[in-house]
Amino acid sequence: MHELKIILTSKKELGLLLVFFLVEFTRGAFFLTFLPLYAVNYLGISVVSAGLAVSAHYLMETLFKGAAGWQLDRKGYPVLLLGMLLGLASLIIMKSYSHPVALMLGSALFGLAVSPVWLAVISGIAPVQLKERAARMGIVFAVWLIGGGGGPVVINFFIARDYDTAFWLLIVLWSAALLLTLLTIPVMEHKSGAGSGFSFWKEVSRMAENQLFKKVLIPGMFLQTLTGGLLLPLLPLYAQNEIGLTPGQYAIMLLAGGATAAFSFLPMGHLADHFRLKTLLGSGFAMSAISLVLFSLVAREPLSAYLLAGLVGFSYAVVLPAWNNLLAKAIPPERQATGWGVFATVEGMGIAVGPALGGIMAKNYEISSVLILCALLLAAMSCFYFLYPIEKIITGAK
Repeated sequence: MHELKIILTSKKELGLLLVFFLVEFTRGAFFLTFLPLYAVNYLGISVVSAGLAVSAHYLMETLFKGAAGWQLDRKGYPVLLLGMLLGLASLIIMKSYSHPVALMLGSALFGLAVSPVWLAVISGIAPVQLKERAARMGIVFAVWLIGGGGGPVVINFFIARDYDTAFWLLIVLWSAALLLTLLTIPVMEHKSGAGSGFSFWKEVSRMAENQLFKKVLIPGMFLQTLTGGLLLPLLPLYAQNEIGLTPGQYAIMLLAGGATAAFSFLPMGHLADHFRLKTLLGSGFAMSAISLVLFSLVAREPLSAYLLAGLVGFSYAVVLPAWNNLLAKAIPPERQATGWGVFATVEGMGIAVGPALGGIMAKNYEISSVLILCALLLAAMSCFYFLYPIEKIITGAK
């Protein structure tokens, strides 16, 4: 709780957290709930076009994360302000023009706009050189989960009234985030600009030569997000067809998992500052694997699904702060936004590949077999991080 008090009394850090919450709330509401319904039910556009628009957003964000981090390291927080202005412009474009091409271009522009946000928040609130950074990352993850999870739920109440009101609400919320950014920037440190030797590709090459990056991080970064990507399109179908959950019960199941994770991030972040990372990572991945196996074998009615979703959420909270702390070991403090951007791009590739691969597997096999595959991948990661000499690699990489 000590780190939370410090953040709440800092204008810079509190401002960044509030901006982050509003951005994730608005983006989650727009792309996970509003846009598909708005495009199909209100504009009469095909679901394919809506899906392409959502994909364009996340692909653009992933591709430009590294470059956005590089610019943040060179120019500082004005890059965040530029992103916020670009985001507002993209929302206005999509509100003004109802053509599918406008939706796809606006969504792609929105992806470019949000690419520096996470990097600015994590670099400003939990810099890699800070001793208690994992506890702070627990707070950041909790805000991310509450914002990104709350937006898709809350926007439904406004959609029920009418789509126009819901769209204007999202524009107002983003405008509030833009205003907060303008108010926060004066209390942030400004970069004087990087020297002539600061090359983006030079920084990427330097990170790629790091033994920790090559031997420990790359397998975990890709496989972790690949597992989530495999489950993403299949979980709603499994919940409905195999467990028999109604849409409302499925929403409660997601809420159980998300709420458990959100409440667990802060204490787990504190533990990640004081326990061996390999212990937390091995335990967290093991719990995730066990919970997926149990989900495929035991979850046959709503209560068991809720309890197991809570276990998955808790496992996620055990892994994420420790994993983030491990990533920080391979990032140079003076170029941390660039480092986080490169890592986010690698992790994003797993999310990009996972849903397509999961769909192909579900077409040829039962969905439960995909759950078992994901459990096996997580179990393999658990064994790797339990048995591999991570601390030795960390020491040698310094």
